[in-house]
Amino acid sequence: MNSKQKTRTVLLVLLLAVCVVGGVFGISYYKGEVSFPWDVTTASVDEEKATADAEKSQQKEANVEVKKEEPKETETQGSVKEDAAKVDKSVKENAIAKPDVIEKAQATEDTLTGNKLDYYGQLSVQDGALVGSEGQSARLVGVSSHGMSWFPEFASADSIKSLRDDWGINVFRLAMYTSDYDGYCVGSADNQEKLKEEIDDAVNAATENDMYIIIDWHTLNDANPNEYKSDAIQFFGEMVRKYKDNENVIYEICNEPNGDTTWADVKDYANEVIPVIRNVDEDAVILVGTPNYCSDLASVVDDPLDFDNIMYTFHFYAGTHKSSYRNELGDALDAGLPVFISECGFVAADGDGSVDTKEAAKWVDILDEYNLSTVVWNLSNKDEGSALISSECTKTADWVYDDLSAQGQYFIDYLSEQTIDSNKKSETEESEVTEDSEDTQDSQENSKSQNSKENKR
Repeated sequence: MNSKQKTRTVLLVLLLAVCVVGGVFGISYYKGEVSFPWDVTTASVDEEKATADAEKSQQKEANVEVKKEEPKETETQGSVKEDAAKVDKSVKENAIAKPDVIEKAQATEDTLTGNKLDYYGQLSVQDGALVGSEGQSARLVGVSSHGMSWFPEFASADSIKSLRDDWGINVFRLAMYTSDYDGYCVGSADNQEKLKEEIDDAVNAATENDMYIIIDWHTLNDANPNEYKSDAIQFFGEMVRKYKDNENVIYEICNEPNGDTTWADVKDYANEVIPVIRNVDEDAVILVGTPNYCSDLASVVDDPLDFDNIMYTFHFYAGTHKSSYRNELGDALDAGLPVFISECGFVAADGDGSVDTKEAAKWVDILDEYNLSTVVWNLSNKDEGSALISSECTKTADWVYDDLSAQGQYFIDYLSEQTIDSNKKSETEESEVTEDSEDTQDSQENSKSQNSKENKR
């Protein structure tokens, strides 16, 4: 074999080897068993990109799931949340800046009414109105005992404490009858001492609980207070010497002059009894009854007493006394007469019957309009409409709402729903037609009023 043939043979072998190796590599590459170096770099980059895209896709899917599970917040919901945040911020700021306000709000929640009326310190009368020790407008709202000889257990220290803590009222009236059953002027000396002990316990309880207390010389069937004037002078002389340092004691020197008793009679009586109190206590507020069961204020307007810190009493019972009585009261108040409602009820004048809600609402309006101090008759469980405690309840303290009579519940509702505020004005106006019909009814009812009041025992 010559050299040319050898060269061709070698080249052919090499070519064949290259073809075989290339074919094998091509088949392996096609199957993915081998790769070029540049393919390794590109694949790495593509894999990272694919991984990132996969993660983004998963995140988007997750967000879609969340949005599906959580409904979109509406504008109203957003506004409510925003308002709630503002309220929460306000509450937190007030809790930090004004802890006393929060404490007061929490304290009143414990009362049956949700309100606890103020104690004003030493009271006085200025420009026809009751004011406190700093000259601020003062309003007393509370209840009267029944006759102390009948229901002394309801004038106890525990009863008075419950009235302050649970009802939130700021005055209690001690109705000490003078001539009726075991009255002060007709009973024994032992009975007089017993009544004075009960008064002392009640005064001490009221003082301990920041309440005012009215010592009421409760004339009734002894129509003219002059009948037992000497007893009154002795009694009030003793009381004022005993309580001269008690700024919370108020003296009511006669309850309800009636019958033929005139204002001139009452004025003669007052001009002798009041100096007995004033000689010892120059500042005590004194309440003076007016003729016709404490309803004749016109006579007083024309001829008032010449003493300071005097208020004239007016009584009403919504079931009997209507527009003409309210007109009498309004005229006197507009004339500047200082008036104190030392007894009233939302039933009839005989102390019985159901609550006259229509007339009671009108009376409440005028009480609020003129910021009148008011005492409701009576704290007992006697089986009659005016008793504030149900006749089925035997408790003398710690009453709950269901322990109260219809009038008791009406009174508690009034205290709960109304703000005892000197600036509150009634917006209720009665039509002339209604007033005219009520005036006619008043004239009929007034003829019955005297007998009704005499039976209120």
